[in-house]
Amino acid sequence: MKALIYRQKNSLDDFGIKLEEVANPEIRETDILVRVKAFGVNPGEAFFRRVLDAPEGEYRILGYEFSGVVEQVGIKATGFSVGDRVFGLGDTTRQGAYAELVAADYRSTAKIPDVAPFDHAAAAPVATMTAYQSLFRFNDALPPDVKTVLVLGAAGGVGSMAIQLLKAKAGVTVIATASKPESQGWVKELGADIIVDHHADVVKQLKDEGIDQVDFVFAVNGLKSAISWLPAVIKPYGYLATIEGVNGIDLSQLMNKSVTVFLEMVFSKTLFGVDQESQGNILRELIGLVTNGKVKSPLKQTLTGLSEDNIRQAHTMLEQGNTVGKIVVNI
Repeated sequence: MKALIYRQKNSLDDFGIKLEEVANPEIRETDILVRVKAFGVNPGEAFFRRVLDAPEGEYRILGYEFSGVVEQVGIKATGFSVGDRVFGLGDTTRQGAYAELVAADYRSTAKIPDVAPFDHAAAAPVATMTAYQSLFRFNDALPPDVKTVLVLGAAGGVGSMAIQLLKAKAGVTVIATASKPESQGWVKELGADIIVDHHADVVKQLKDEGIDQVDFVFAVNGLKSAISWLPAVIKPYGYLATIEGVNGIDLSQLMNKSVTVFLEMVFSKTLFGVDQESQGNILRELIGLVTNGKVKSPLKQTLTGLSEDNIRQAHTMLEQGNTVGKIVVNI
């Protein structure tokens, strides 16, 4: 098969992802083999490319969300047949979906309707799973005392899904941070109730909206700069979820309010074999929400073709750090 691979970590100036012919993936008992039709491109993949070499003498294929058609089914992969249209989440310990074929665990995949465009489907798994697992930590729901949620960095893929899932599943007041007109228009379109500019005085902007405190803060990005004012707006015994990591961030400022902190890494369930079936359930729930018109794909830009130029363009946009919605490569 053809795949976009790299061997040594590399920068944009010395971009190392090349299109080459490689062996088809071998499937495990719980795998389905998928003919990739489209794959999402994520900031985490650009990070891996910059900092991780492939194992000595080997290569690495990135790409951890995809859509496509099932070509082979493992003996323990129940509920799927050859020819099914599917989308799903990959595994960072295995080769990814920047390729014509990908092997994926059936428990992290789901079927998509015949009318679903492949590029729209491929944009959803990582963002949906990340937002869902960060927010709905109490039996697939928000904590019962949460009525307002502030989403930091709301215009990207994860923020886009967070806004929609919060409105569709919880009906809470969603406050989104966005600074550029395009970003503000996008989060408003997705259902944000209040939009604040994170480059300005957020505390004042919230007070102008009649909000003295929020119940839950979801830091998609921007936590390091926001930590200076977050203690002023998060309620006592409130909640903070983040996907950024907390290196160099002093969370002790939240101790006085006894804030509960959730750290989320979207691949933890796969890495440690914990409740992996829930990921397929989340994707199936997403399909229901999309079908009922409550949620739409976070897709914002589609690049067509499995090519070095397209993947370099996608990684360049991600590293510039100002993307709105999701970028997908449509094979």
